[in-house]
Amino acid sequence: MGFLKRCRIQDLLIGLFLIPSSFCNAQNEDGIEYERSSIHVMMIKHLNQRFDDLIENVFLKTPFPQRFNNHDLGVKVVSFAELKEDQSHNIASFIKQVNLGQKMVAKWFNRNKQTGSFDMNLIKERGFYNATQHKINEARASIRGLALLEDAGENLISNTYLVVNDINYISKGSRNWFLKFVAGDMEHAMHAIGGFKVNIVTYLFRLEWNDDIANTFYTNYYTEDGAMDTAKTSSFKTEKELFQMVYLGKAQSESSERHFTSSKEPEALLVEVTTRAMDQNLAILQHLHADFRIKTPLISTSPLKADVGLKEDVNENSRFEVLERVLNEKGQISYQRVGIIKPIKEKIKDNRYGANEEDVSDRDATEFEAISGRNFVAGMLIRELHD
Repeated sequence: MGFLKRCRIQDLLIGLFLIPSSFCNAQNEDGIEYERSSIHVMMIKHLNQRFDDLIENVFLKTPFPQRFNNHDLGVKVVSFAELKEDQSHNIASFIKQVNLGQKMVAKWFNRNKQTGSFDMNLIKERGFYNATQHKINEARASIRGLALLEDAGENLISNTYLVVNDINYISKGSRNWFLKFVAGDMEHAMHAIGGFKVNIVTYLFRLEWNDDIANTFYTNYYTEDGAMDTAKTSSFKTEKELFQMVYLGKAQSESSERHFTSSKEPEALLVEVTTRAMDQNLAILQHLHADFRIKTPLISTSPLKADVGLKEDVNENSRFEVLERVLNEKGQISYQRVGIIKPIKEKIKDNRYGANEEDVSDRDATEFEAISGRNFVAGMLIRELHD
């Protein structure tokens, strides 16, 4: 990987036994590992729409998808001069104009805007987050082992995505209800509309990152505080070609018709419906793109349970492979299938946004039954299968 990476690993090994235990215990709320892609989420604002400010306001209040690392770059909203039904070209032009791929990489390596230097803190944090305590204990007994955990964090870079939502609100009744809503006249707004739908098209782009790109980055651009290299920091600022975002595809969903009621504030209802539509599109995109699919752990084996559900579009026809994480002699991580499981129809968790207000059941996860395999262990990862 080059001189700089060797230096980083050596520096890490020097502090091997100085790493605080709290840092090494970074895990999810269940204490079990699972691997996450990193995403930056944006929306397209149509300046010619009379309720564009409302859509933006609602979008900014939607929660970040829980099963991803938040790779926030700051800018959440973008507008285009030319209105197109398919926005992929507009988004690609925006990515090129602002050099967004470079910004994705700068975020990963905590680039200091004042000095132009980098560090490995976020790489380590997300790498350890994706490592079980067992693997960390093994690493403490193996000098090379802890370096491999750092490498595992670095491998997460290739699973970095841009998600852009094109949101439209469709009114069944008077189009003026949005204006009344913005003006704060809730009672008249609710009477003016017979129903509404939310239509969202979600576009997915992926950061291109491989060994060749990594080698070029470390050789030509990477420098740490205390080892400043003006030529490298200046070169990174002007680099326009190395860090590219690749368009993968899009998904579209439309909410079922909803009505404002006295039981929920209009804005809260819009946030719920918008969030669910965006989650549905993420689920569709995960179906289409294997590397984007969520891997989540089994949280119990008797019965078989995992914290996925309707939000991920799980149904009785879904099938999941059970994966064991294997570290080979070269320190490379791979996943070995040890079985296949399917959800039990009446025991699928409704984990959609706002579902706890509608469903009083205490179901904490979806329950599965085995199709093949046995001797599953809590913490093994599951990933949905698709043809």
